[in-house]
Amino acid sequence: MKLSKNLNYLRPIKINNLFGVGNKMDGGYVVPSKAFQHIDSILSFGLGDNFSFEQHALILNNKLNIIVYDHTVNIFYFFKKLLKSIKRIFYFKSNLVNILNKFTSLINYTLFFLINKKAQYIHNKIVKKIYFSNESNLKSVFNNLKGENFLVKIDIEGDEYKIISDINNFSKKIHILIIEFHNLDKKRKLFKNSIIFLKNFFNIIHIHGNNYCSLCKDKFPEVVEFTFLNKNIYPLNKKKFQKNFPIKDLDFPCYQLRKDYIFKFQ
Repeated sequence: MKLSKNLNYLRPIKINNLFGVGNKMDGGYVVPSKAFQHIDSILSFGLGDNFSFEQHALILNNKLNIIVYDHTVNIFYFFKKLLKSIKRIFYFKSNLVNILNKFTSLINYTLFFLINKKAQYIHNKIVKKIYFSNESNLKSVFNNLKGENFLVKIDIEGDEYKIISDINNFSKKIHILIIEFHNLDKKRKLFKNSIIFLKNFFNIIHIHGNNYCSLCKDKFPEVVEFTFLNKNIYPLNKKKFQKNFPIKDLDFPCYQLRKDYIFKFQ
């Protein structure tokens, strides 16, 4: 599907050192290898029950510090999902494989966040302005960190728009920025303004449509994953654009039972 020229502001600059971190489905993201080697910390805003990105990143570099903010998940979340799966087997709505998967998720969460000293989980919601004790904003987050070279991953289900304007205050420390943008059908103007603002500090180097969700009227995905690279730390002089997506052997469908979204920039 050829996209409208009006979307050309989203075209990623083509670079050759991209690779995937995390599983080959929802939860995995594409990053530039050169910049990834320089980071000392990963900040993840929004986790859910999938932390394959954080696990894989630590395998690739066991010196990384990983800090996760998510107010929706804790060990009881995984324990409840396991109990629910066990109960559902009596109604023939579950099976041993499903129970085993839930048990494995519980164990993985426990080992990674409760025992592993390199990963820290903070049960706070990321907000623009703090009103409650279980909330944090970018200022409070960065003020409590010792690292200088960050990869920041944001997947907070639509709330990403609320904190975009604060990113520039800490852009000098952010080498790689990953954001999953939501509701592009209803928030297109806000989305465009957010991208244009971010391009003052970062270059878009990768884009991938999330096929869990639908397409907008102009055939652009409603939910899209972006990878940005700090343009001051890693200047890209040759501005050749990557126009065809998905990229073979790099991008994979978020939802494996449905074909990936195919689109082309002009």
